[in-house]
Amino acid sequence: MSFFEESFELKEIQRLEGHTDRVWSVAWNPATGVSGIPAVLASCSGDKTVRIWQQNSATGSFECKAVLEETHTRTVRSCSWSPSGKLLATASFDATTAIWEHIGDDLECVSTLEGHENEVKSVSWNASGSLLATCGRDKSCLDLGSTARE
Repeated sequence: MSFFEESFELKEIQRLEGHTDRVWSVAWNPATGVSGIPAVLASCSGDKTVRIWQQNSATGSFECKAVLEETHTRTVRSCSWSPSGKLLATASFDATTAIWEHIGDDLECVSTLEGHENEVKSVSWNASGSLLATCGRDKSCLDLGSTARE
């Protein structure tokens, strides 16, 4: 029997609350949720923030571990973890893409990329983490090479 032939039911297990405006995107950190490493999820919002949620190993519930703010000045529309899970890219209606890196226990903005004329709608890493692509309201796509951080 294939996956599509089986019946299954989706049910809400937890509602993550904290953003003060609509949430536009979520992204799982691919280096988490296995081998005893708690799962980590990023969410971005019209409130100009990115929230980092981590699963509590004991309870299984997710808790907000960080709020990334004061980098973007408008809606954060898209977020994407690099394949290694070391970097997080965030795309904003302020025409910038921010690159965040784990430094100690914190995520710090290590680079702000410009190039779009206006809103950046989406951001995505390639499979090796060496390239980043963005698309914007200006009808352009930008391909960017990453630094050696990955």
